[in-house]
Amino acid sequence: MDILVIGAGPTGLTAANALAYKGMNCRIVERKNAPSELSRAVGIMPATIEALGQLGAADPLLAEAMPLKKMHILRDERTLVYLDNSGNEFRKRVPLGLPQNRTEGILRDVLSGKGVEVEYGLSVTGISTTQYSALVSFSNNTSGSFDWVIAADGIQSATREQLKIPYPGIDLPSKWSIADVDLAGDFDPEEITLDLYGPDNQFSLILPIEKHRARIASSTEDALSAIKLPLDITNVRRTAAFKISIRQAESYRKGRILLAGDAAHCHSPVGGKGMNLGMADAIAAATAITNGSVDEYSRLRHAAGKAVVKKTELARHLISSANPMAKSLLWLSFKAISSIPAVHRAFMKQWTAI
Repeated sequence: MDILVIGAGPTGLTAANALAYKGMNCRIVERKNAPSELSRAVGIMPATIEALGQLGAADPLLAEAMPLKKMHILRDERTLVYLDNSGNEFRKRVPLGLPQNRTEGILRDVLSGKGVEVEYGLSVTGISTTQYSALVSFSNNTSGSFDWVIAADGIQSATREQLKIPYPGIDLPSKWSIADVDLAGDFDPEEITLDLYGPDNQFSLILPIEKHRARIASSTEDALSAIKLPLDITNVRRTAAFKISIRQAESYRKGRILLAGDAAHCHSPVGGKGMNLGMADAIAAATAITNGSVDEYSRLRHAAGKAVVKKTELARHLISSANPMAKSLLWLSFKAISSIPAVHRAFMKQWTAI
């Protein structure tokens, strides 16, 4: 079989790796002229690492990423919860912090070792599907027929738009922001810090991605000015403000074309699930193609995506709500997580799953 992967982000690279591992003949194209240098998504869940282990990508990721063993949650700079998983059953099953460009670099190197290179600067200009194949036109005036296509071309997926697959949902009115910074001083590279503050329950999140580097995220438009905790910032690599879209494609399949990753779903970054969900889509798509279960792919992955969107929206509402009852529920939940071992275990299992 000849298979095309569109998009060389984490989802597309994972799909190509899974296909190559299974002995499939695949190409992967990327419209950008070179790999991205942006940190973008920075959290990798244990379930993702386990899935990537079979593809030969887990060890290099583990060697470079920051194991996020600790979680510190504050309210107006006063501790609500402090979890340290360094010495318990979760010490080897914690999220990892790593800039997305390094995740992509590692996946790209593993893929190259399987004999597949990303074709940069090559975009899809036209795509259609029959019952038996997908016909694709490229920006270099070539075309090809493929048995299957996995479209991992992002939220603004040209593939999804050309196939006229509806992508219903909402765009939240307010902006959130991020900053990618280098740090010195008293900084623990294994600790996630979440600070809730103010009457509107705004927040700042500090997530390590290297020994002296962190992603700062905020529910305000300026992540740097929103920080209430002392941080010794030595360099600001990047800042950005963005709006959150909550959307899901009505179907993840049309004919011989499968959608995966942000082309199929998008939601708030609360919980760090987005990239991981896309990589799980990628492995599921590759598996479905190789074992002949494609008819089930859209139904199963749509259900998985819907569940993640629902959970992330619940978490976003709880964290950002100014409602007194929601604040009380959040406080009680944090106290239960920190003081009741069974609740702690349940929280870790839910959080680190995809």
